[in-house]
Amino acid sequence: MSMTLDEYIRLHRKESVKSSDFVTYLYKLMDEKKMDAPTLYKIANITKQAYSSIISNKSIPTLNTLIKIIFALRLNNRQCKYLLKKVGYTLASSSIYALIIRYCIENEIYDLATLNQYLTAYGFSDALII
Repeated sequence: MSMTLDEYIRLHRKESVKSSDFVTYLYKLMDEKKMDAPTLYKIANITKQAYSSIISNKSIPTLNTLIKIIFALRLNNRQCKYLLKKVGYTLASSSIYALIIRYCIENEIYDLATLNQYLTAYGFSDALII
């Protein structure tokens, strides 16, 4: 089945993703995943107040909170990278902690308990995603 011109442009217009701000990109991802705000913050286990503060740009989310959002939305590596970059974070290849998170994302392991088991096994029990 062929796609419409509008669908083609949306699919291939990469500069819009790179130039959008964090909140705009987060809403785009939520729309793609067909997830509303209450579902997202419930699955991500963040409070409505924390979510509201992030969306209204009153606070920058912590890396911990972003990882929970990334896992709740089941983002792929590229989506994760863009979302993190928009608030100044990265999952650097030089960090075992970051590599564990990237491993889970690249292998579609979106269970935080499993992620935390991996983190604990590699000595990061003080940095669990809770």
